[in-house]
Amino acid sequence: MTRSIHLALARLPTGLASYPRVLLNRRPAVEEVTDPPVVEAAVRNAPLDARKIEAYAAICGFGRGSAPPVTFPHVLAMPLHLRIFATEVFPLRPMGLIHLENVIEVPGELRPGMRFDISVSARNYRALDAGLAFDMATEITSAGEPVWRETCVFLSRWAEGSARPAGRPPRPPKAPRDATVLGSQIEVSQQTAWRYARVSRDFNPIHLNDRAARYFGLRGAIMHGMWSLARSLAEAPPPRAARIDTTFLTPVQLPARVVIKEWSENGQRRRALCDVRTGRVHMYAHWPESEG
Repeated sequence: MTRSIHLALARLPTGLASYPRVLLNRRPAVEEVTDPPVVEAAVRNAPLDARKIEAYAAICGFGRGSAPPVTFPHVLAMPLHLRIFATEVFPLRPMGLIHLENVIEVPGELRPGMRFDISVSARNYRALDAGLAFDMATEITSAGEPVWRETCVFLSRWAEGSARPAGRPPRPPKAPRDATVLGSQIEVSQQTAWRYARVSRDFNPIHLNDRAARYFGLRGAIMHGMWSLARSLAEAPPPRAARIDTTFLTPVQLPARVVIKEWSENGQRRRALCDVRTGRVHMYAHWPESEG
């Protein structure tokens, strides 16, 4: 029977206090992980801060004075992600994790000033061809009713030379030639990454420093994936009732120039963040065409 560990926190953490243990805790090789526990972190009766919503909306391109962006609650959950990653029982190396997919649903109403309970859990570990994947699932409730849900799918790749080689990832696709361009080109720099880090409390060094990113096996600093999703949705937000599924394909290498494109495919509205020079799709979100 899978172990279950529950962390009841008095308030939402800042995230910064977790980074030393996230970075320094020893972990087994991913091939050696067996029967990992479910780890949950929860906070009750937290406030939805209007000033934080406004700051987030500004860096992600949403209009002022509107309802909280559909992606905003992720930054409430992020410090709880880090709190889980910092525990001794979390089995994987956090700095090597790849954010593969994301699902967001909004069954209720988010309002500035409301009080909410939030629960985040690392669970559903499964072996894939590329590595060991798991879900980081979040639920936010208010007055006992669900108002927001998210599932982040993370992957820890098999080590090179192991008995389970990860293989090469597929080449990212390009948007169709007839895709609609939404808005103008967007310059993305390390200043953008720092601004988002201050709002989201996600100070992962791979986003903020080229040397640190290279230490962890990257070519240089990359933009936060959840900023890419938020900025893509901000240009023309989807219906709030829509379930938004996202696939992350390749990171935005800083600095970069990107553009947002949209098209319909198989009954789905697709929204992508694309490299201006190559046309490569960094990530795309989709929701049913009938929803919007």
